[in-house]
Amino acid sequence: MNRSVMLLAALFFLGAGDASLAQDKEGPRIFAPERRYEAGRVQQGTQVSHVFDIKNVGTKILVIERVQPS
Repeated sequence: MNRSVMLLAALFFLGAGDASLAQDKEGPRIFAPERRYEAGRVQQGTQVSHVFDIKNVGTKILVIERVQPS
């Protein structure tokens, strides 16, 4: 019984891994060479801006619906 359960679990995880690989090949895929920007110490009231280069390396249209600064 344990052996059957282990075999079934292993097959499930192998199948799930293949599904995630298939998803990577199709659809939108975002690429940003610079993932963060550190502005350093900034005085209160000072406006800080930075431009991130974003590229869609996927096969479908990439839609960015929301951006959250931190």
